Amino acid sequence: MRRRLAIGLVILACALQPTRARSAERSALQQTGDTALAVIANVVPGVSALYAPQCLPGYILCKFSFAVVSLAVAGEQILLSGGLDWGQTDAILHRGFAGDWYLTPSHVRGETSPAVLPEPPPPASAGGEHWEPPPR
Repeated sequence: MRRRLAIGLVILACALQPTRARSAERSALQQTGDTALAVIANVVPGVSALYAPQCLPGYILCKFSFAVVSLAVAGEQILLSGGLDWGQTDAILHRGFAGDWYLTPSHVRGETSPAVLPEPPPPASAGGEHWEPPPR
């Protein structure tokens, strides 16, 4: 019964998607369809891949698994660097924990793209010094 309801909601939401240029005003039915499709894509395996191709098991589970893996990899990186490379550790944790944790109707409409694994910010330079490759 749940599967039929989910499939019906997906079909309804897809049917409500506008085929012409996006208008600023959307009907309440279209907004409801966008919200329903976003909820479905967050939890139903496979549907989230339409909006975030790297997330097959449902967006929330996918983001949670990226966070857990980044935590494990950051721990390993701390051990391997001897605790001396915190910039890399911060970047690993940023990629796993930052970004969108759930899909919204704006993601479903294509107005924004979800940030599953966002790029980390550039490292702060210490005292204006930065690494330069050796000359050839």
